[in-house]
Amino acid sequence: MPEFVTELLGLLGGGAGFAVLKVAFVVFFGVAVMMVVSAPSPSAGKVTYGLLRVGTAALLLAVLAYQATWQVGGFGNRAFVRFLRRYNKRPNAAQVQVVRAPILDRNGMVLAAPKRGEVWGRVYPLGEAAVHPVGYFHPRYGMTGVERLFDPVLSGYSDDESLMAKARGVFTPRADEGAPVTLNIDQRLQRKAYDLMAGQRGAVVVMRPQSGALLALVSSPGFDPNAPGPAAADGRALPAFNRAVQGRYPPGSTFKMLIAAAALTEGLSPAYDCPGGGYVARGSPPIRDSEYYAYQRNGKVWPGWGRLGMRGAMAHSSNVYFAQLGVAAGGAAFNRMMANARINEQLPYITAPDGSLRTARGNAPEVTKNATLAQLAIGQGEVLVTPLHMACFTAAIAADGTMPRPRLGKDEPPERLGTLCTPQVAAQIRPMLREVVTGGTGAKAEIAGLEVAGKTGTAQVPGAKDHAWFTCFAPAGRPNIVVTVLVENGGFGATAALPVAREVLKLADTLGYVRTAEGAGGSSECGVQSAECGVRSAELAGAVP
Repeated sequence: MPEFVTELLGLLGGGAGFAVLKVAFVVFFGVAVMMVVSAPSPSAGKVTYGLLRVGTAALLLAVLAYQATWQVGGFGNRAFVRFLRRYNKRPNAAQVQVVRAPILDRNGMVLAAPKRGEVWGRVYPLGEAAVHPVGYFHPRYGMTGVERLFDPVLSGYSDDESLMAKARGVFTPRADEGAPVTLNIDQRLQRKAYDLMAGQRGAVVVMRPQSGALLALVSSPGFDPNAPGPAAADGRALPAFNRAVQGRYPPGSTFKMLIAAAALTEGLSPAYDCPGGGYVARGSPPIRDSEYYAYQRNGKVWPGWGRLGMRGAMAHSSNVYFAQLGVAAGGAAFNRMMANARINEQLPYITAPDGSLRTARGNAPEVTKNATLAQLAIGQGEVLVTPLHMACFTAAIAADGTMPRPRLGKDEPPERLGTLCTPQVAAQIRPMLREVVTGGTGAKAEIAGLEVAGKTGTAQVPGAKDHAWFTCFAPAGRPNIVVTVLVENGGFGATAALPVAREVLKLADTLGYVRTAEGAGGSSECGVQSAECGVRSAELAGAVP
């Protein structure tokens, strides 16, 4: 059966009204045939044929009436519009006349733009670097991302358009083009972060901690938005998978920020002996610091850190310390912190009138046993988070304990997801994360004048190389930006993820995002305009054929 017939039958079959008509037609036709066959006399047959004619006419009128609903309200049905875009080749068709509007970055630079005269034609200046948040608009593979969520806006029709407005649309021309959608993304940061990943699998999130504005949302590898087929078929690198919001990973030592917050909330800030042999909770294998294994590989014996307080343990990223701290804080405190961090929730990161795009749920199991808690406290075991979740609770530490809702859409007002911890607890953790950079595992993140604070993470993966994390904010005293990097199977966070975050921070500083608070005004928010900035919306008519 031709593909367009299959799609049409599926489209019509989706309507309850049409389903009723199909059932009515089958029933009527069956009854009519039986009446004709069983008619006792010619005169009875004539009556039957008369009823058949009347019934057929009534059903025909019903079908025409149902078809008229498509004429009046079809542009409120996405499947119907998609069908017309693909198969209606008339040059005066409404869906051809309406030019699909562009998607813009926060500075008016084009992220997606129409090819005039082509129903499905679309230009993506950043290509694979922004395909996951922006999405694609394709005749065979449909729509994803912002292209799908805001399809009614971009295409010049609305799902919530009134019946009268739809009726007027039958007799009057529709708008010349849809309305543009503006994102918080800065395409220079988006491109830079993607390039820094250099084909590695992973994600980069750049966020404003006070408002949740997403300046970059990168998943690597990407793919050509105008040719998504090969990406969908690639089962190895999974380029179609949006790792930034759908990838679920053990957080490793970055999770120690939350354990510190849980303990401080309970009034705990102890010092512990951290011997080289590690810590053993009843029913679990020894938990050791990474130095133990490094010494072992060189034929030596790790003596341990000795006695550590929370600040030193954070700087050295001591598993032995935080396993003990997690057990001391207890399961109830851990469970409350996981609820505050909203790890088990799907976080919305852009909303439209008829829906939203959300992250995958992380996994933070309810804890009842100390053996389980000791593993979870160092970011291992069953705990899983998405990179966007990680950026959100890093932002909460940076923003006095309040976790912002991540915002990809520029026109969305800032919202709070809730309270991770008190301002006092957040104020105690920020200097610890600063010390990670000044004298701990994150020393290579230091940038003169920026006062970077952050946390490295190396998460074990059974049967594979470790995942590498680095999450940070700057300046440490009054944070204006958060950068979170995850490199799948990258090894140590300090060697694989940290360098990416450092270069992103340097560009963000050049563009005015680090030293200037959000909403402070001035031209620094837009940064330095250069040949790399791309196409402005005002230039769209000349730049896009």
